[in-house]
Amino acid sequence: MKTLLKNGISFYPPTYEVKPIHILIEDDEIINVSEHPMEELLTDMIVYDLKGNLIVPGFLDCHTHLAQSFGRGIYDNLHLTQWLVAMSMHFDQLTEEEAYKATYLGCIEALKSGTTTVAEMATAGPHLDACIQAIADSGLRADVCTAIGDFQEGENPAPELSTSQTLDVMRNLYKKWHGTYGGRITVRVSPVGLPACTEELMRGSRDLANELGVGIHTHCSEGETETQNAYERFNCSEVEALERFGILGPDCQLVHDIWLTEHDKQLIAEYDCSVVTCPSTNTKITDGMPPMPDLYKLGVNIAIGCDGEASSGSYDMLQEARLVSLLGKVRTMEADMFPAEKVFEMLTVNGRKSIGFNTKVGEIKAGFKADLTVIEYPTPHMIDERRLLSNLIFSATGTDVLSVFVDGKPVLWQRELLHIDEEKIVADILAVMRKADHLLIK
Repeated sequence: MKTLLKNGISFYPPTYEVKPIHILIEDDEIINVSEHPMEELLTDMIVYDLKGNLIVPGFLDCHTHLAQSFGRGIYDNLHLTQWLVAMSMHFDQLTEEEAYKATYLGCIEALKSGTTTVAEMATAGPHLDACIQAIADSGLRADVCTAIGDFQEGENPAPELSTSQTLDVMRNLYKKWHGTYGGRITVRVSPVGLPACTEELMRGSRDLANELGVGIHTHCSEGETETQNAYERFNCSEVEALERFGILGPDCQLVHDIWLTEHDKQLIAEYDCSVVTCPSTNTKITDGMPPMPDLYKLGVNIAIGCDGEASSGSYDMLQEARLVSLLGKVRTMEADMFPAEKVFEMLTVNGRKSIGFNTKVGEIKAGFKADLTVIEYPTPHMIDERRLLSNLIFSATGTDVLSVFVDGKPVLWQRELLHIDEEKIVADILAVMRKADHLLIK
């Protein structure tokens, strides 16, 4: 089946000039992109008229905990260490129904904000399958994992599984879900982070990732206390320990990366790791100011994540993108740090490199998956093509998104979710949330 998206406008790298665009899709893949109309050349196709609106590659949210949508507004005004304890004491008590609906709610917000791919580190206790099923049902593309650990971190509850059992959870996740839903769901290995992992688990995670041919996703140097604990346990920094245990490499996503030494930054660059910055979380739970400009100057690939709503408050990637740029400017006092073009790349092509997809996403060109986001244009805050990219990064939000395509199929059209009764779903979820008193801090 062929689909034509006609009469849009888009950015054309490397200059990001705004020009007309018409996109021809066959099944799930873009087969032709042109500035000129092509509908007269073809018959028997579905046509969507974009009516002059802006179309861009779908955004890649490279670190999420989607079930934490149920935690938004509950765990406010807590520093990271306090927040972690509150989450482990309360949020891990989600029922299976709550885990599914909480994840689904996060998916709805992500899609309506223009995200087409998530890198999901599921943290809903024993109900991992429910979380992944919700993602699959929503229509999102996802690289999924679960936060595995075998060491008691601070005041958090002690882990119930041994190291080998923990690795088996990850192996079984891969066997059940990797490549399902036409390849829309993939799996990677995810030791949750060094503060909650032994050396044995870290080395085992690398061995398992190599065996399965997938990458590694882990938190890194997020909090000052947690980073100091690494020095006490391993007599080195977190990044140095990850190097020692074989974790670092081009297939490795390091999330947060705040309390880094100069040597840490050099190691991340030397091993060609990708970093994922989550600025709303880093500021809201006072993790610290991420040194993304330093890593950027070293040539490190930087992607963006919304993290979980219990810490960030939102799954709006445009909001995160703006904050990445603003924090970079303030940290360096360099007004030209992280211009709109570079931040747009973090939302798209850098995200693809970070996840390491064999699947081609993040660009609008022939041979790539038709994962696309349509943004309303013109509007009072998005006006004049000559300044449109700046407007997108510094003025737009997820509420400007009109339509979203994943695998060439419209998931959202004219702000309406096509395969979801949103009003009913939200009402059902609200009823569940109102009964979830076990999530509250007493």
